[in-house]
Amino acid sequence: MIHKAYQEQLQAWDKQHLWHPFTQMQDYSRETPLIIEEGNGVCLKDVDGKEYIDGISSMWCNLHGHRKKEIDDAIKQQLDKIAHTTLLGPSNIPAIELARKLSEIAPRGLTKVFYSDNGSTANEVALKMAFQYWQHKGCEDKTQFVALQYGYHGDTIGTMSVGGIDIYHKVFRPLYFKTHLAPAPYCYRCPLGKQPKNCSLACLEELENILKNHSAQIAAMIMEPLVQGAGGMIIHPTGYLSGVRALCR
Repeated sequence: MIHKAYQEQLQAWDKQHLWHPFTQMQDYSRETPLIIEEGNGVCLKDVDGKEYIDGISSMWCNLHGHRKKEIDDAIKQQLDKIAHTTLLGPSNIPAIELARKLSEIAPRGLTKVFYSDNGSTANEVALKMAFQYWQHKGCEDKTQFVALQYGYHGDTIGTMSVGGIDIYHKVFRPLYFKTHLAPAPYCYRCPLGKQPKNCSLACLEELENILKNHSAQIAAMIMEPLVQGAGGMIIHPTGYLSGVRALCR
C-alpha cells in the first residue's frame, strides 16, 4: 500500500496523461481510477491494499495467473542473457526452441512458426499471408475476405476490416477492404427464426452462397472457432465449424 498523497498524484496523472482503450474517457474522468499495484495468482491488489479476482485474466493475457514462479524465473534468467534480438537475419535460442515445440503440437502439416506479439497483429499476419499466397499464384483478383457477423479479430485496420461489431468497427469502415459478413450461428437469437434442434444448420446456406458467388474474389475466411466472445458469447452449435471447413475446401 502506498502513501495517500502519492495515490492522489497517480490518479491525477492517470486522468491527465493516460488514454485507456475501449473506455469512454469522458465518463472515466468523473470516476476515481482503480489503480493496481501488484498481483498474485488469480488476485490483483490495488494501491489501497484491496484485493480483486482477475476474472478476465487481464484481458486473457495472464492465463496462468500473476507472479507464476516458473514463468517469472524463466524471464529473469533470459534477461540476464539478452532481452531482445531481431529475427531479421539472425536467430536466437528461445525462438528456435519454442518454434520446435509449437510445431510438435500443431496439426499435421504446420511446421513453420511466424512470431507476432499480440492477437491483432497475429490475425493481420494471417490475412496478409492469405492475400500474398494468391498473389504469388497469379490470382490477383482474390483480395476479399469472408467473416461472421458479431466477429472480433483485433484492432488493426486489417483485422477491423473483417470485424462485425458496429460499436467497435463502424466509425472506421471507410478505411476497410472488402469483406463479406455471413450470419453468425447465433442460436439464442437466431436471425432466421429457427430452433437449434431442427434447423439443420440453415445459417450455413448464406455462407455457401457467399463463397459460391464470390469465389473468384475471396482470398480466405476468418472466424473465431466455437465461441465468439466479444460479440456476445455466441456458442457455435455442434457441426457448424466442420460445416464451414467443408464449404471452404
